[in-house]
Amino acid sequence: MDEKSAQVFLPPRERCFERLRLARFGETVTCVHCESDDVVKRGTTGKDAQQYWCKECETYFNDLTNTIFGQHRFKLEEMFYIVKEMRSEPTAQIARDLGRDYEAVLNFVHKVQDVSGEIDEFELYDVCEADEIYVTAGEKGIEDEGQSPRERGLKKKGRGRFESDKPPVLTLVRRDDGRVLFLVCKDLQDADEDIAEYSDGSVILCTDDYTIYDEIEEKEGVDGHLAVTHSDTYVIGDAHTNTCENRHSFLRQWLAKFRGVSKHHLQRYLNFLELKLNEPDSWFEKLLCYNVSG
Repeated sequence: MDEKSAQVFLPPRERCFERLRLARFGETVTCVHCESDDVVKRGTTGKDAQQYWCKECETYFNDLTNTIFGQHRFKLEEMFYIVKEMRSEPTAQIARDLGRDYEAVLNFVHKVQDVSGEIDEFELYDVCEADEIYVTAGEKGIEDEGQSPRERGLKKKGRGRFESDKPPVLTLVRRDDGRVLFLVCKDLQDADEDIAEYSDGSVILCTDDYTIYDEIEEKEGVDGHLAVTHSDTYVIGDAHTNTCENRHSFLRQWLAKFRGVSKHHLQRYLNFLELKLNEPDSWFEKLLCYNVSG
């Protein structure tokens, strides 16, 4: 991509670094290793990141150390662009916009998606909902001489399985704050175990009358179960799954933007959607602040 084209849509590099520093450190830069604020500037890196020397632990670090941007060859403004455009554009289109190798852009996209699923822990408590949705997702990106990936299993109706290119997604929602977790499953035989894993013992779970939820209140972590039969009604007092249905509408719209998603990467896409739904005003800052070193 030529320099003139880059200026059309890429943010200024220094402004990107300023936003990254503010999100990570606030007004005072502190050492990423020992958290001391006794640091001094020591030049810049090849990517124009400010480099620092910590007098306390006697180590070097820079603006990109331990961030999702640190181990990639792109310029910071390009990575900002990729993260922003991931919300609505397929990876192939982003790569074309930047004039960059598709696989390199895809690797960075996958990194961001993986981190999105690690930023916040999820726990069910009080009144919660569980519901399932079946997503059309096949072997996109994997060639097959006898059959196009887009043709296999994508028109099958009813409940599906991962192997039949219609993987089920278990949706869990907390009623008090609306936070959501999407779990891509091979099938739903162990859905009760998955739900119990995230439950703190106080959960009153609202579901439909699907048999996978039968006797779920006997699982450790789940205190009670309210089921509604959708063939009769959708709401009985607090018993409904309307919040899950709302999240499913976002899920369908989200995946439609990408014109097909590989089932092998579906969880990654839903990780990013979770972050955006759970942190609508701060999702980008959360990514900037995340420490990839663990």
